[in-house]
Amino acid sequence: MEDPDLFEFRALLYRTSHAQRQLMHPFMASIGLGTGQPRLLSYLEENGPSSPRDLAEYYELDPAGVSRMLDALSKKGLVAIAPAADDRRSKVVSLTAEGKRVSQSWSAACREEASAMLEGFTPEERAVFAEYLVRAHANLRAYGRQLAGEEPRPATERLDPMPVGEDLRPASALSQPSAPEEAPHA
Repeated sequence: MEDPDLFEFRALLYRTSHAQRQLMHPFMASIGLGTGQPRLLSYLEENGPSSPRDLAEYYELDPAGVSRMLDALSKKGLVAIAPAADDRRSKVVSLTAEGKRVSQSWSAACREEASAMLEGFTPEERAVFAEYLVRAHANLRAYGRQLAGEEPRPATERLDPMPVGEDLRPASALSQPSAPEEAPHA
């Protein structure tokens, strides 16, 4: 493949992202989740109880949108929202047992999808690819700040890169979704 022009490069990124969404959307729906909700569960599984602000900042989302997603997840019995111990005006969100089960199911499907996406990549190529994506993200964030007239910051913003060399092949998580259990009615 010769060096792609910038339009072609954007098209490649879009097509890859689109293929990923098309693959994962049916599984997401099969476990009872809507758009954007899986990432919130994944963050809580990885980081433990967090504020809605933490979630919004990490994923660069509108706080009001995150609040709506969390309300929907709470109604499904997947998260618990409580006042923060140190500031009762703030909220803390945590996974319920069912939320953890659904999040683990989603994470297994994501590992399977990532394994398929990176088929044929060496561990070194995976590491370099992850670093390129981190750099591209940092560049876009810096450009956005520049367009907004903000002071430039050092390009130290980093996303956690995907683990390299980890076994990314769980037992058929995408092909065998588990339906969410009914939450007990109070």
